[in-house]
Amino acid sequence: MADPDLWRLSILTIGPAMPEVPEALEDEALSVSLFEIEDEATADPLGWRVDLLFRDPPDAEAVAREVGAAGVRVEGATIERVEPEEWARAAELRLPSVAAGRFVVHGSHARAEALADAVAIEIDAGLAFGSGEHATTQACLAAIDRLARRRRFRHVLDVGCGSGVLSIAAAKCWPARVLAVDNDPIAVRVARDNVRLNGVASHVQVENAEGYVHRVVRRWRPFDLILANILADPLIELAPALRRHLTPDGRAVLSGLLDRQADAVVAAHRREGLELVDREDRGPWVALVFGHRAAATRHSAR
Repeated sequence: MADPDLWRLSILTIGPAMPEVPEALEDEALSVSLFEIEDEATADPLGWRVDLLFRDPPDAEAVAREVGAAGVRVEGATIERVEPEEWARAAELRLPSVAAGRFVVHGSHARAEALADAVAIEIDAGLAFGSGEHATTQACLAAIDRLARRRRFRHVLDVGCGSGVLSIAAAKCWPARVLAVDNDPIAVRVARDNVRLNGVASHVQVENAEGYVHRVVRRWRPFDLILANILADPLIELAPALRRHLTPDGRAVLSGLLDRQADAVVAAHRREGLELVDREDRGPWVALVFGHRAAATRHSAR
């Protein structure tokens, strides 16, 4: 079956202030990209272009109003149909390699750029979230790298795996069994392709599943490392399930949230007996690392 057409909505804003994209739009759109517009002669900032990719035609005026409500001046909005293949090729051309800790995430067009001492992860831009360019993915990779320098993990769950970047990183760090789950069938297909491309198919199993409720997740539990790069609200909602699925000395790396949302996410996990043990900030985005309170206290005292 052919992939569906996609719709790109471009919103132009005036002024130097970077527009904030409402969380509802971040959740609804397949991808969100911001590009600064500069004066060619002086390099002074003139405004921003916000590109949002949707599966179905969005209401351009309504989306522009939502972006403008954050306090920026919106000049206009345009919408166009984009075939998936065209979008993937265009995205691939503009996405540079991304380094985070020991990891380098690159497309096939930049395979030769990967450093010999880096852990290379090859991901071409596509329909699933997570080709390494987003700050939350980079923050998670940096947090995984720090964990890998201190200990080994053998049983990993990646909730909302997207294109599979974090699962591949875990499989390349340790001789681990990784279960990657996502509720989007397109993401599952893309993640499986990426797992094979990166040579870790024997270590990573990808399933179409919602959070922790699928039988395969219950069968695999408990996990000594849980990865979840999703959104703040589902992270808060899933805190009790995370606690039940995490081993007593396990770690959880959580992201997909802004720094202003971190306190609420930390509070939700503290109510479940989980303590914040590390944090990685990338601009306004943040990744949080949790462990069970007793184990976290014991390790910090050593």
